[in-house]
Amino acid sequence: MFANWPSWLSRSPFLRRRVIKLWRVLLRMQRASLANAVLVLRRRDGRVLVLPSPSGGLRLPVKQLDAWIPIAAQVEEWLSQMLQEKSTPLLVAIDGTPSEEVTFVYAATAASPSAKTDDQLWLDTDVAASSLRDEDGRLLRLCTSHAS
Repeated sequence: MFANWPSWLSRSPFLRRRVIKLWRVLLRMQRASLANAVLVLRRRDGRVLVLPSPSGGLRLPVKQLDAWIPIAAQVEEWLSQMLQEKSTPLLVAIDGTPSEEVTFVYAATAASPSAKTDDQLWLDTDVAASSLRDEDGRLLRLCTSHAS
């Protein structure tokens, strides 16, 4: 990449640093637009929270991440909004590649019997895994295998 730079750019260290810094910001923005967090939220009885998908069917709760805010802070805030209580999510897996889409899979346990979300549905783990889209079912099984 740098071999094809114009000669005037390679002669100016100040300008070269600025271009590299801008390039890094653009790469960070590209990665940020391709990162999601999936939350596997369980109640004490083992049931899993699933939500209706806009395209029909069921899905796990998902959130698009902002690259400028730490991921753990975003997920903790999201979880506290859903539960209206303090709970610490646990990072279970990172799925995907930076050049495509990256999904951070978090697990948490709800102390109260229900979360404060619209259209919430609590299903047994086996029923949820078979009812979810293929990708969400795979992430749920990944999270379940990690817990055991």
